[in-house]
Amino acid sequence: MHQLGKITLQMLIKTEWRFLLFGFFMSFWSSLGQTFFISLFGAEIRADLNLSHGAFGSYYALATTLSALTLFWLGKLADTISVPRLSVMTVGGVCLAAVHFSFVQSVMMLIIGIYFLRLSGQGMMYHVYSTAVTRRYLQVRGRALAISGFGMNAAEALFPIVVVLGLGFFDWRLIWIMLPIFAFISFAPAIFYLTRRTDFQDGPGREADTASSKAEDKDSPPSMRRTQVIKDSAFWAVIIWLMMVPGFTVTGLFFHQIHIASEKGIPLFIWSSNYIWYALAAIGGALLSGILVDKFSAHRSAVAAQVPMVLACLALMTSDSLIMLAVFFALFGCAGGMGQPLVNALLAERYGTKWLGEIKALASPLNVFSSALSPAVMGLLFDYGAGLNIVIALLLSLSCFSLFMPLLWFNILRRTQMPN
Repeated sequence: MHQLGKITLQMLIKTEWRFLLFGFFMSFWSSLGQTFFISLFGAEIRADLNLSHGAFGSYYALATTLSALTLFWLGKLADTISVPRLSVMTVGGVCLAAVHFSFVQSVMMLIIGIYFLRLSGQGMMYHVYSTAVTRRYLQVRGRALAISGFGMNAAEALFPIVVVLGLGFFDWRLIWIMLPIFAFISFAPAIFYLTRRTDFQDGPGREADTASSKAEDKDSPPSMRRTQVIKDSAFWAVIIWLMMVPGFTVTGLFFHQIHIASEKGIPLFIWSSNYIWYALAAIGGALLSGILVDKFSAHRSAVAAQVPMVLACLALMTSDSLIMLAVFFALFGCAGGMGQPLVNALLAERYGTKWLGEIKALASPLNVFSSALSPAVMGLLFDYGAGLNIVIALLLSLSCFSLFMPLLWFNILRRTQMPN
């Protein structure tokens, strides 16, 4: 077996391009269930169903909360069903949910549509590929997670402009039919080929549960079950905040981006065009996060991922200039790119990989729940006349807290091991 820890990023991509491409497209098409994509149609949906910002946010929160509760159970399938089979099922699910969304005519249909989009897109597609990548790599886990996540960065750069332009020519419902059909036809048939095991993958994978498989790496921690994880004080003091605060902040700002752009006096097309800075910075942030994880460990690197979010909130709060708008998107993207590879690696470092599916099924719903809460909270604040700076101050306070906790727990107190 090759020594993965000694190969360069270029060599990793050259040898592992198939599985990394699988992660890329899972991440890319999960955008059909991500807030940044759904919110691009917010004005059309609210107009068709006669909804206020607060009402739309509340229905979105309800559907997302229900999807989080479902994910708590459904996420365990990553421990029992093979990666290609579960991936095809998940891709099919998000595509069917997207087609259903095109036929929304009532509040109930809206809630059902959002529920299945959030469950299959934000929930299961991310859960399946990130769990698989985390399991299959040990020494280059951080970089592999970062590269796989580039699909989301590409979607965040591409779709805002495509959708804004597309809405000028097509009804919004037609877009929700065309995209999922293209996604399924172009990606699903290739999944079994892309997910074949290679000699370069030094992690156990899901096959670790079988007698014929290799054991977990001797340097890995013993694998924990969910009942053990909930007894770990660091899970509640640090890890849940590393998942929930970015989810709350990113989802809230994406969901209400049209209103925020209006408050700032920025045309929507100019606002959307700045997603390119978000995407480029997210790629850089993800690579930086992966390098830090592979070199120093996820425990030691956790605090670094929180700094760009604090700076992004400050940039959005203090200036309305187009230059600072670009700075905000760049910092916002860097924060988004750094977070996911680090948290996935942190869970594996601390709790092992054998039962990672059920552990992530405990952690991921917390992230989904926080993303359910923010559209409703921010929408109600806007409906009751709260200014944009008040809302940003709330997000800034939460971001500062999520920076302080890993700094205290992992870097000052140095509690980087699961207690006996």
